[in-house]
Amino acid sequence: MFWRKNEPQTRPAVKKVSELINSKSHNQKKYISLMLVPSYSTGKTRSLRIPRAVLHGLAIGMFIVCSVIMGFYLRSLYFERVARNLHNSLEETQATFYEFQYQAEQAQSELIERTAEMYESLSEEQTRAQLEIYRQERRHQDTLEDIWDIIDDLEDQIRDFEEVQQEMRNNLSSRRVIPPIAGLLSQMEETHDNLRENLTQERVLGAAITEGKMPQNAALTESELVERLGFLVNELEIKRQLHDSLEYYRQKMEPYLLNYPTLWPIRGQISSGFGWRRNPFGGRGGEQHNGVDIPARTGTPIRATGGGTVIFSGWRNGYGNTVVICHGIGLTTKYAHNTRNVVSEGENVTRGQVIAYVGSTGRSTGPHIHYEVRRNGTAINPVPFLIEHYGA
Repeated sequence: MFWRKNEPQTRPAVKKVSELINSKSHNQKKYISLMLVPSYSTGKTRSLRIPRAVLHGLAIGMFIVCSVIMGFYLRSLYFERVARNLHNSLEETQATFYEFQYQAEQAQSELIERTAEMYESLSEEQTRAQLEIYRQERRHQDTLEDIWDIIDDLEDQIRDFEEVQQEMRNNLSSRRVIPPIAGLLSQMEETHDNLRENLTQERVLGAAITEGKMPQNAALTESELVERLGFLVNELEIKRQLHDSLEYYRQKMEPYLLNYPTLWPIRGQISSGFGWRRNPFGGRGGEQHNGVDIPARTGTPIRATGGGTVIFSGWRNGYGNTVVICHGIGLTTKYAHNTRNVVSEGENVTRGQVIAYVGSTGRSTGPHIHYEVRRNGTAINPVPFLIEHYGA
């Protein structure tokens, strides 16, 4: 609002009165009057004028104080609940503790009783344990002695095998002059070389176990003895295989050992060999001589050059008293011009047995033996067979 300059100056006075009224009314609003009425009639009524700001501050302060008091009250209720729970928990814990203490005391008393019982039985247990240890030591010692006995027995068997095998090999090797036996001996030696190689390996392993701990009084454990026993068993098994191989080849050689005609029928020199020869009686021409002639004095014993069966004993034209022996390996031998025969047909004879005596029967120029060897019925030269003398 704008005032004009030419207007009368009545407006400012009105404004001052209004401002005064408004100012008084505004000042009254800043205070609150409290009227104090006495309880007796004669008393004076008083009024108390309190500024509104103070009253508001008091109200806010009272609200804050009440809030703090209420917070402390609620907090005290919470702590009271916590304290009550802790008290209850403490009582439960205390009851559990008392129960555990009671059980512990009972367990302690039982333990004391059991300890006393164990202490009482301890001496008996110790005695029994000592007796058991003694029995076990005795059994262990007996076991060791038994193992040693078995080892000694096995070693004796091995030595016996070796002696027998060596004797058999020597006997067979001495007959190597017999051609079939020589071939069989070569096969046997090849087989035995492989077995001996295995035997050497077993001996090396066995020696490694007991190295420096032999003989019997050395400190060998039971396990070492058992292991040594295992190697000895293996060695004995190989020895048995060697023995079985020897026996197998000996059986194959036996017909040749017993029956192969390698002996000289008599001692002497060959006067007429095998093959074509002149007529011994001085006539013209010649003849096929199917054997050899060995001169000797009349009555000289004639021996079988190998074992076999007599298939003929008697007189044959031209041969006189004759003995024919079948040796069972495709060979037969003939002994002729005998003064007499001492074996019969069908009789079994052994190598070196006397079968007849030297004579000059049949077509003969003097006392001698006509000796033939035939293979499957065909006459062959006897000289390669004359490789041994009886008793040599």
